[in-house]
Amino acid sequence: MIDFSDVSNQLPKSDLINAALHSLKESESDAFFAIAVNKAEIRQKKQSSFKGQDFKNIYVVSNKTNFGQLSSHITNNKITFINPNFFVQQDLQELKNSFEKSLVIMTNNIFAEIGAINFSKIYQSTLNTIYAVHDYDNHHWLQNSIQIALLADVYIPAHQENYLTCSRLNPNVIGGIPCGSNQWSMEFIKNLKIPLHTVTRKDDPLGKYYFYEKFVYRNKVIRTLESTYPSITILQNDFHTLTQEQKWEEWASHKLHWIIPVLNDLPIRFFDALITGGIPLVPSGLTPHIEALGISKKFYSSYGPLDILEPKKLVQANLRIFEELGEIGIYERHQYAIENFHIDRTAEKIISKTLELYGIGKLSL
Repeated sequence: MIDFSDVSNQLPKSDLINAALHSLKESESDAFFAIAVNKAEIRQKKQSSFKGQDFKNIYVVSNKTNFGQLSSHITNNKITFINPNFFVQQDLQELKNSFEKSLVIMTNNIFAEIGAINFSKIYQSTLNTIYAVHDYDNHHWLQNSIQIALLADVYIPAHQENYLTCSRLNPNVIGGIPCGSNQWSMEFIKNLKIPLHTVTRKDDPLGKYYFYEKFVYRNKVIRTLESTYPSITILQNDFHTLTQEQKWEEWASHKLHWIIPVLNDLPIRFFDALITGGIPLVPSGLTPHIEALGISKKFYSSYGPLDILEPKKLVQANLRIFEELGEIGIYERHQYAIENFHIDRTAEKIISKTLELYGIGKLSL
């Protein structure tokens, strides 16, 4: 097993890995193959240790914004929630005993919060545990993605690009699982006080975004659209401080949602728009990826550069579609997102695909 315990600046001391951070062409280095072989050997050993046995537990490392609204049972399997502090503050022997023959799931943000150094120590001490990390930011947070590929058992990129280096380092990749909607728990949605189809909705498309200086193109798109629709703008406060009710009321109060990715990624807000009954408007360049996920064109609309300059025609056309589909359309979009892209479904896919990858039987209940 490769020893990742000696870490500097949150990375293994390796000229190869440092080079990978600065240039993706280093993915062609034959030294990557040795690392991939090692990862495959680790997987083989863990497959052998689980042979004829089921997972004892499923642990999800969560905080308010990462798996925070996940249900306590996924397809009848109990989820044990732990926070990042618990993960790093416990004695290694206690963690080894707790995690024995178990699956541990987290997002890339949680991984970063734990830190590569701490994660490496825990990983080295829990040899009969499988760690699966869902990478929400593989499209731009490359350093964190490479750390995850090196240190986790299963690497799960949420987006369709920028994981060549990670897949060279770690052959245990699960694809086709986007971020999904994670703002509202299934319990909250099932107990809505006001039915979706009765909510009063605005015609102006919703699009509130955080400002990121380095994403110049995105910032230009937001400012251009804001001149026509002030409902598309840069946020002045922290959206995460709102309650589930407040978030739901805002999202459900619009018929359309203008989706502006930071890069060529399919953002969470695409699924938030659907789950609240709205129609997401996405860049036309994203349609091949959306189609590859099996999402019908009836659930969204696309726009191009000229629509950004003159958005009213596109908005009016989609408002007519919204009205024509009416209550049935609202229900179909909501139900489709619930059944396929709620955070519960995301976790279900991660669990089932990890089971398949390791050839493990059904879980103990």
